[in-house]
Amino acid sequence: MEVGITLGDEDQGCTILLTSRDLNVLKKDMDAKKSFPIGVLEHEEAWHFFKKIIGDGVESSDLLPIATEVAKKCGGLPIAIRTLATSLRNEPPFVWEDALRQLSKPSSSNFAGVPATVYSTIEWSYNRLQSEDHKQTFLLCSLLGYNVLLDSLLAFAMGLGLFHGVSTIKETRNKLLTVVSDLKASCLLLDGNTNLHFDMHDLISDVAVSIASKGKPVFVLRRKHDLNDWPDDETMKECDKILCGGISELPDQLNCPKLTFLSMGRKDPWMKIPTNFFKETKYLKVLILSGMNLASSISLPGSLRALCLSNCVLGDIALVGELKNLEILKITRSDIEMLPKEIGQLTKLKLLDLRYCSKLRRTPPGVLCEFSRLEELYMDKSYEWGAGGHSSLQSSSSLAELNALSCLTALETHIPNAKIILEDFSFEKLQRYIIFIGEASDWYWNGDWKWGWVREYSRMLKVNLQTSIRFLNNGVKVLLKKAENLYIDEVKDVEILLHESEVGNYFQQLKNLHIQNGEKVQYILKDSAGVQKIEFLQLESLTLQGLPNLIGFCSKKEGSTSISPQEIALFKQK
Repeated sequence: MEVGITLGDEDQGCTILLTSRDLNVLKKDMDAKKSFPIGVLEHEEAWHFFKKIIGDGVESSDLLPIATEVAKKCGGLPIAIRTLATSLRNEPPFVWEDALRQLSKPSSSNFAGVPATVYSTIEWSYNRLQSEDHKQTFLLCSLLGYNVLLDSLLAFAMGLGLFHGVSTIKETRNKLLTVVSDLKASCLLLDGNTNLHFDMHDLISDVAVSIASKGKPVFVLRRKHDLNDWPDDETMKECDKILCGGISELPDQLNCPKLTFLSMGRKDPWMKIPTNFFKETKYLKVLILSGMNLASSISLPGSLRALCLSNCVLGDIALVGELKNLEILKITRSDIEMLPKEIGQLTKLKLLDLRYCSKLRRTPPGVLCEFSRLEELYMDKSYEWGAGGHSSLQSSSSLAELNALSCLTALETHIPNAKIILEDFSFEKLQRYIIFIGEASDWYWNGDWKWGWVREYSRMLKVNLQTSIRFLNNGVKVLLKKAENLYIDEVKDVEILLHESEVGNYFQQLKNLHIQNGEKVQYILKDSAGVQKIEFLQLESLTLQGLPNLIGFCSKKEGSTSISPQEIALFKQK
């Protein structure tokens, strides 16, 4: 099957609508045969839109003359109207008058493709943001492209030290989510495809990059390019942040002594980074590399606080152990097979993400327990945990090492066999987790498992049960008790899945329950007299499949002939 935009006269039934702010993109890059200019809103339309946001009451208030003039400053552009009107809604008259005064000044920037009036409205909204945290977060968001993961923004914000007065990842995440929520309320940010993403209108992004460059130069180039497209040497020496995708060549050395943020990406083939490339980047805090070759013995700056490597050729990365200030390490979709023992020297590490590294199997025993400050650990399904305790004879770190991580609050991993979880192992301190227990052949990709949906829940457990819940390790029972999303598979030789006498206070926070493949299961729940009743008051979805002998959800009490709805109110009234 071919995928893409069909061409030719034989496809008369196919119509593709493309939109762009640049007519050349449509005519030259996309070879569009017809183009239809879409003008800005007429005055009456623009005023109606503006009034809809600030409220119809403006027409009967003293604000009407000022509001009318302010609306005109938006130049009929919907994004400018929405941003400005949202900022001024419910503000007192003196704020409106001051806004009109500022918007009446000539624009401080002649920015290609953005009308001066529109630039001024967005810049005014930026200047009115309530704190420097909001401004710096907004400017950082403008560099990152579209539909960006909030977790990526979190890593970069932590690396740059954007927020003060926070010490843990949880505190930083809460602060970031608050700021992002405020920026969305100001219409400077948009919702992404899921709750885990955010977006920004491209026009607002262009203005934000221009604003950021006024203080400290910022260089952003997302299309395929070569060194001729880079700024001159003097500008590069002053650059604070660089983001370039589709790069085709690299200089021998990056002469950017003031650089704090660098993101470089390339598709196949992997580009080799020169040995002395980072020699003059002594203040670099955040480094993001995609599609690069780090196989040579390059030296990374010791100032790094966040290092993100995606789809890279890594070779021996023992050099990472020299980055003593590193707090965030993400190695994803790369060909690493084993973490070097030197990585245990990263005593300031707070987050380690090794997802989608399908060749990664082992970590030298005793390495993980060195991360005394580690708060979040994300492992790929291919990772093989060692059995038992801290024995040096093991080929890989064991789960027991995680017990030594007193700060660990988030974990994503696959545990192929529940028997390797020692009896005294505790998951009690975990606040967020995605954990698979059992064979994981299709768990990442089967049709029932939507990962964007799964990760919107902070606590998820999927378990190949194989036995009754009563025989599970106490640590696993803790995960069951706190789970928001529970997926039970391969239930063997069990007629009643849950007994109130065993799990009476479980599932109080459960939102999604999926049970499948239990040939002998007759009831999900057995109601027992004299014990705490199981309630599913937060449940939003229930899926039961592959249970051919299922009689009902809840069995009757012994000696009872019926159960009234009042007697067993299992679910919320929804």
